[in-house]
Amino acid sequence: MILFKTIKTPYVDTWYDYSKTATFKSGGRWNSAGIAAMYTSTNPQNAMLELGNYCSSPKMANTLYKLLIFEVKELRLFEVDVTQLPSNWDRKPHGGACSTIGDRVLSDVNYDGLLIPSATINKDAATHPVNSVRKAAYANVVMNISHMDETDMRVIDVCSPVFSTQMFSAKK
Repeated sequence: MILFKTIKTPYVDTWYDYSKTATFKSGGRWNSAGIAAMYTSTNPQNAMLELGNYCSSPKMANTLYKLLIFEVKELRLFEVDVTQLPSNWDRKPHGGACSTIGDRVLSDVNYDGLLIPSATINKDAATHPVNSVRKAAYANVVMNISHMDETDMRVIDVCSPVFSTQMFSAKK
């Protein structure tokens, strides 16, 4: 399986040390503090789109981040069904409903992680009644990497810049 993640440049070589991440220390949308979680995407576009939560411009992203490409063993993923999504799953602050689901799955040794929709995608697309439309929005994989060792997952490439220099360069 191939997965993608944008990561701040100083942490490219220490990506596996989840205990030092803000997600582990403070929690994230799909995990509480103290639950190991690594947020990745099934395609590079979604990994890049997720940066919109942290950066105000592609130029800033290109300065501060790199795009990592991972090769990962086949994962046992729990797909959060659209009917299981909490009503506020796509909002900030995200509250505890998402992390309750995530904590349960990430703590279960029968799963390696969750397959979830991206909160950066339009909610109507992510919850669309047509399965193929909805599946396209389910592009995030949240893994508990404490269930894995370093041989289960490896970086196969580091890409920079994250965004093409042509992005947002239209003349006004």
